[in-house]
Amino acid sequence: MMELLGMAFFKNAFLMCFFLGILFGTLSFFVVMRGLSFMGAGIAHTAFAGIALGLLLDINPFYTSLVFCVASALAIGRIVRLGRVSYDVSIGIFFSFSMALGALFIAFRKDYTFDIMGYLFGNILGVTDFDLTLVVIALLVFLPFVALCLHRILFASFDEEVAAVSGVPISLLENAMLIFLAAIIVVSIKIVGIILVSALIVLPASFGLLLSRDFRLVLAAGIAYTVVIMLGGLFLSYNLDTPTGATMVTGGTLVYFAALGASRFFAHIR
Repeated sequence: MMELLGMAFFKNAFLMCFFLGILFGTLSFFVVMRGLSFMGAGIAHTAFAGIALGLLLDINPFYTSLVFCVASALAIGRIVRLGRVSYDVSIGIFFSFSMALGALFIAFRKDYTFDIMGYLFGNILGVTDFDLTLVVIALLVFLPFVALCLHRILFASFDEEVAAVSGVPISLLENAMLIFLAAIIVVSIKIVGIILVSALIVLPASFGLLLSRDFRLVLAAGIAYTVVIMLGGLFLSYNLDTPTGATMVTGGTLVYFAALGASRFFAHIR
């Protein structure tokens, strides 16, 4: 293990997985409680168009995918609040549109030499000091936001109408959560990949809810679960020479189903 951590790229990937585990473990709770689980998949796939545009224009794909994801998240939220389209329909439209747009951008670029599989399924070799800095910044901004707004977010999650009447700024909180969701997805793509990152939005809170209904325990269990599956997946992927994101998500899903089976078993024998 110490030998692996002595390599700069693996040390960056290790630290990135640890910080992302905390971010996803925390974010997942609020996304699931707000009923926005499918939003993670939708926003992740809009990143494909942003990355493809960055590659086409020779701009760092991080910037173009961040703009695409944040704009898409806010647009979806705005369309839904207008009351004409549901979240599922709106996300489905943006989902397919972004993938199609990304395919067109890639087709326009004739000298096709970049690692598209790395963006789709994750590649630890692609993690740089810049990516690690972005994750640390996201952590330093997101956690204080959650600490400051925790009770308002919980209030809005349990009863949005009463929370709005009580003065909770629902739209502002929701837009802030959508921006954080988009930003955290974008900074994690190098490790997990576009296709699989949505699993890290849903699995942590789902795992925590198997263990407890106390939101503090759900948050703590979700964070611990995400850190373990990301670091475990990182070591496994390196040793097995498999895609990092696929290894993490496969391991995390198996752990979730094992926990689900165990919780049902113990509930049955009580």
